[in-house]
Amino acid sequence: MLQEACVDWRRALRILKQAYGGLANAPLNPLGNAIVACYALGRCYDVVLEPTVTVLDRSFNLDVALKMDDKTLMLLEVKLHRKDVGLSETQVDEMYALGHHVALLRRGIRVGAIHLYTSGKPPEPANRWTAVAYLPPQPHQVFTHVGDAIYRLLEKLEVRR
Repeated sequence: MLQEACVDWRRALRILKQAYGGLANAPLNPLGNAIVACYALGRCYDVVLEPTVTVLDRSFNLDVALKMDDKTLMLLEVKLHRKDVGLSETQVDEMYALGHHVALLRRGIRVGAIHLYTSGKPPEPANRWTAVAYLPPQPHQVFTHVGDAIYRLLEKLEVRR
């Protein structure tokens, strides 16, 4: 899946559809994770899929960890949507609601959610820990959109003193 997503996300989606007997049954989030990981493989120091983070005796299973540079570690939950739908709730929403993100911020770890849309105009995120991106059909443009969303999110998550 990762290799296919790095070349053409639409082809990877077709493979998922075939494997699961149609789009209705196919889990889309692994494809979203693969798209973000592919972007990061060429632009970040390191990438980890499916990291688990424990804060105050509570564990959260996120999707992708990105070592952006010497100082920045970003943990992401990735959601892939194939239709014009609203933003679904994420574990990251819960982390912020419970205040668990503060302990991570103190260690220089940013936590956020990225919603990727395969069609239509993505809705505007209602909070600062969420970013959205449209996945264009042209494979060479995908990483530009994903990268822009990651950096918008990183800017919104800058530590405010």
